[in-house]
Amino acid sequence: MPDLPEHPPADPARYGETVAKLLDALATRIPPGEVEAVWAFPGVKRDNREYGVAVVTRRGQGDRHLVYRARYVVPQSGADRGKLALEVEETAEAPAELLPAVIEGVRRRADEAGDAELVDIGPWQGEGERRAS
Repeated sequence: MPDLPEHPPADPARYGETVAKLLDALATRIPPGEVEAVWAFPGVKRDNREYGVAVVTRRGQGDRHLVYRARYVVPQSGADRGKLALEVEETAEAPAELLPAVIEGVRRRADEAGDAELVDIGPWQGEGERRAS
């Protein structure tokens, strides 16, 4: 895995604590400027841990887009309390017109109950900072 430049932390007040941690961990795997969208499913708490899944799209070559499934676990107690562990897996590559169907397939295979929320990643990507410069 390549070393990525340090990225400012996501704001928990804007995203909620868990999604902010998810975005921070994601920034260590994929440059935030290459991420097109993040859909976060509601976390599920069981066995003193929170489990969750997000679907991430990234720009690829030409008109292609990469789709990833990001699974996370956050212990709710003990020495690792609050530390998010992240697993990111590339699940598909598709042209833009097929992305909705591909994302739906990733969601179904993730066996997640509930609807994914499209995360406003502009502030995480530094959109406001770029406009101010």
